[in-house]
Amino acid sequence: MRRFLLVFILVLMVAKVAAVIARGPSPLVMDAASYWQLGESVADGDWLLNQEPIAYRTPLYPWFVAGIRSMFDRALFPLLLIQGLLWLGTIGLVAWMAMKWTGDRRNFWLVLAGSIPMVSSVTYVSAVLTETLFVFLLIAHLAATMHLGQRPAVGSGVLAGVTLGAAVLTRPIAMLLWVPGLFYLLLIWYALPHERGAPCRKRGWTSVLVGAIVCVAMVTPWVLRNQAMFGKPFVTEFVGRNIWIVAFQDGSGAGLELPDSDAAASLKEAIGVNWESLNQSGDWRATWSVSNALTEAGVDDATADQMMKSVALEALTSDKQTAAWKAARRCVNFWRTRATEVPAQVADLDPAPEEREKWFAGEATWGVKVAPIDTALRFRASNSLFANTLLMLGIAAGTILLTRWRKTRAGALWFGSVLLYFGTVTGLLEIPAYRYRMVVEPLMLLVLVAAFSPFLFRKPPDNRPHE
Repeated sequence: MRRFLLVFILVLMVAKVAAVIARGPSPLVMDAASYWQLGESVADGDWLLNQEPIAYRTPLYPWFVAGIRSMFDRALFPLLLIQGLLWLGTIGLVAWMAMKWTGDRRNFWLVLAGSIPMVSSVTYVSAVLTETLFVFLLIAHLAATMHLGQRPAVGSGVLAGVTLGAAVLTRPIAMLLWVPGLFYLLLIWYALPHERGAPCRKRGWTSVLVGAIVCVAMVTPWVLRNQAMFGKPFVTEFVGRNIWIVAFQDGSGAGLELPDSDAAASLKEAIGVNWESLNQSGDWRATWSVSNALTEAGVDDATADQMMKSVALEALTSDKQTAAWKAARRCVNFWRTRATEVPAQVADLDPAPEEREKWFAGEATWGVKVAPIDTALRFRASNSLFANTLLMLGIAAGTILLTRWRKTRAGALWFGSVLLYFGTVTGLLEIPAYRYRMVVEPLMLLVLVAAFSPFLFRKPPDNRPHE
């Protein structure tokens, strides 16, 4: 019976992903068009994108796209198929983590079953965007770090370093993930050792050192590329564009005015004659309007971001109370923001032939309505403010609850710090949107299952120690 139930759940998971892919790809526009074009550049041999003078992108997703484009003449369908497998792999890793963390095999099943209603995040497998790959790498890094903490070995250290380096090269927000990871290792090796005895700490720290070396080695070529191209070593330069939004945009942003300062004067001078039109239309509040105006005026990508950062920081520090209040609201709304939009697919658009050529770069397209998925998307819980608020409260309560058990305490503090890290960094630098929160959805599922699964059974398993 258990085997049948497991097979049934797996079939439902695969069917859901297959149905989403059957609805067709999302158009190659905006960020997706950029990644598709960068993938073509890499496939043509420009591995470090030296012919693309951009500072705000990282290279791993273009490498990923390039690898698929190099193997297939028509690469869009294989790309979506592989992203669908990555989504399934992410859930599989979370299920394994739930079982290893709590010592309860039933949680493996519960994670798989709990992933079936998740539909909003699955739609991103249809888009040429970093979300699906980044989430997989994030969860793979957390799983490797968990294994490293419980059973230190050089192989685990290497895997943790590889996955962290790959995550950083996909999205730079992962750059400080080593901080909560190190916090977890200190907890599990010193403050809250495993009930079977503390692992060999010497071997553990050797593994951590090896992993750190691997991670740095992976990131270094890209940093050197930026040093050679822009005269400064960095992974990406995008903070300026980020805080321009939170400083000057109305609504969730602070809605501040441009400061009267030397930095602002330098920015206006660099833009030149186009500044007047930006000022009259109000488009100067839009990040990309200013960024594009600077680069079109001959300012290199990294310098443009630095100029925008200087001006935005001056504005934020001129009205600290408003800036702090809006930042606090964004940090909370990271968890509550509705998924008002998910990637549109061919089945939603039904484009004309000329639009297909424009939107999909000549790639073969497909798209059929799938009634269960259409219905699930129409009534998705992620589009409900009440459901998101309830989920936020459930995550907070679950994290606190998990600290009651000795075996889950270190993991609860670790995962709680990871969730807090993403919520805080995103809230400080971005206007909240579902696509940012979906990155931590698998981790949220893990916490909920681990915390509340004991209440679904008559008694906890014998192998789960309590205090």
